Amino acid sequence: MLRWMAGSSFVFLVGTFQLAAAQPAAESRACSLHVQITDEDGTALPKSFVFVHNERGTNQQAAPDRTGQVKTSLRPGLYDLFVAAPGFTPIAQIVDLRSCKPQSLNLMMTLDTEHTGDAKN
Repeated sequence: MLRWMAGSSFVFLVGTFQLAAAQPAAESRACSLHVQITDEDGTALPKSFVFVHNERGTNQQAAPDRTGQVKTSLRPGLYDLFVAAPGFTPIAQIVDLRSCKPQSLNLMMTLDTEHTGDAKN
């Protein structure tokens, strides 16, 4: 009888685990990130490079549209945002999407006079 009870318990546990595994995973939310990239005069920089990374290995590279904008959706979390454009000083910033509140960033890039030869003496 003890052997029968142990066998029944095993079948019950296996069935319970299979049922739990068969249920669909919770859908992940998509959090909105909108980035506007301009120079100091407010001119759009469509030839910028945008890279987004987080600790879970989410990497996303994007090219701005002709108005210097990048719109993307990411999972909730903390992200490192890196923006670069030829002739400008790169920008690195942390973006907090843990609450999934839509983020809208206006990034103004400054001329990289140290490396472009436009330094004023």
